Amino acid sequence: MIEIAQSVDSKTWIGLVGVMLGATIGIIGVFLSNKSSLSRLQLQLMHEKELNQDKVKRERIEELYVILGHWVNDFFVIFFKLSLVMKGDISYNDYLDDITNEDKKHDIDFQRIEMIMNIYVPELKPAYEVVLSNREKINDISAAHKEEYKKGNIDGERFLKPSAAAHLVLEKSVDNLRLELAKVATNA
Repeated sequence: MIEIAQSVDSKTWIGLVGVMLGATIGIIGVFLSNKSSLSRLQLQLMHEKELNQDKVKRERIEELYVILGHWVNDFFVIFFKLSLVMKGDISYNDYLDDITNEDKKHDIDFQRIEMIMNIYVPELKPAYEVVLSNREKINDISAAHKEEYKKGNIDGERFLKPSAAAHLVLEKSVDNLRLELAKVATNA
């Protein structure tokens, strides 16, 4: 084997070494190019994932914004119908029939509201808790009126002003929450 290597002239060896060096440099170049392409692809995929997550978050926040709008509108519809009972214009049974029919039109999914709040905007949970607290106040006024009505005291005029005031406070708290949702959606 050594004899064969010695019989080959130096020009051939130089050519062979050049070819091997060129092939090695080519392989290293392909390796570096593939590594660079892989890194770029990983960055691109991470960026697309972030964009998709932001898009989903924005869509959920927009959905929550709309649901809250329907919810507060439904509360006002209920208030106006209940105010007719408080004034003595309709009976409590008529009111219940009306709101039962309204509930079928706008079915608010409170579990969905809670889910979106907890998953996508937990930082707004305190503002949502204010809304729930204000809703409780309205429910307390309505329950007190209902108890009086059951006792035969159908004149509910004394419940009108507190109920109207509580509904305005609820509306403001929902508007505040919706404003905060809009800010988060804008930055998402």
